[in-house]
Amino acid sequence: MREIGVEEAKKRLVEIAKYLDELCEKNGLTMFMAAGTLLGAVRHKGFIPWDDDIDVFLTRPDYDRLIEICRADNDGRYKLMAHELDENYLYTFAKMTDSETVLIEKGGYAGVEMGLYVDIFPLDGLGNDVATAKEHMKKAQKLINLNLSLLVKPWRKEVPFVKNAAIAALKVVAKLYGKNRIHKDLSDLLHALPYQESALVGGFCDQTSDSRILPKEIFSSAERLPFEDVSFNAPVGWDEYLTRFFGDYMTPPPPEKRVFTHGYELYDKKS
Repeated sequence: MREIGVEEAKKRLVEIAKYLDELCEKNGLTMFMAAGTLLGAVRHKGFIPWDDDIDVFLTRPDYDRLIEICRADNDGRYKLMAHELDENYLYTFAKMTDSETVLIEKGGYAGVEMGLYVDIFPLDGLGNDVATAKEHMKKAQKLINLNLSLLVKPWRKEVPFVKNAAIAALKVVAKLYGKNRIHKDLSDLLHALPYQESALVGGFCDQTSDSRILPKEIFSSAERLPFEDVSFNAPVGWDEYLTRFFGDYMTPPPPEKRVFTHGYELYDKKS
């Protein structure tokens, strides 16, 4: 298999995102750019130069609908991976993957063979007041931490001994709890405060923080922003979203912090 470099991987990521965007539009769903992807669109009109992934949001109703659409048809080059579709897949959020590639994550394990992917995060309801939202996120984080212990490769050399020991202990608890029960309990919790009835929303399938408690109005509609040679949806409140997450988001970090943070090896199956 031929190893794929960063620049080629970025071009392939855009193609995956284009496919997902078109699939969503065809079925009346809205895909929003999220996190560093949205920041890249606003500040760089594409990828942040030292970033190598694409993250998107779907509201929980749209996210659930996407899973059902792909349950019925998931046999093309681009395939949706979600625990709801394959219980061996360990992440608590979905990924749209390129089946013509093989991706090896250096610090984690998805539970299944995986290709290059776009991360798809559900945007969940958090209720109508900050206190309720914080309590909801606190409960979710306990389940998220259990699940993360199953994803992380054990006893990594770059991780301090104390942290490795804590992860190993949590992994034992998670295995006793059971991966399917973790996913079910988390799904039940995340559906408990319906998106449609919540004034506050958030996407927090791998971590939680107060900055992730967002007014739903931010996502009340979408506007297209350039991203590389195409365009994708941004939430209409993108300025408030980016300010909450990054502060002065138009000012790049100092040079020493402009480094790639996602480590993986990527190969083309066909060459």
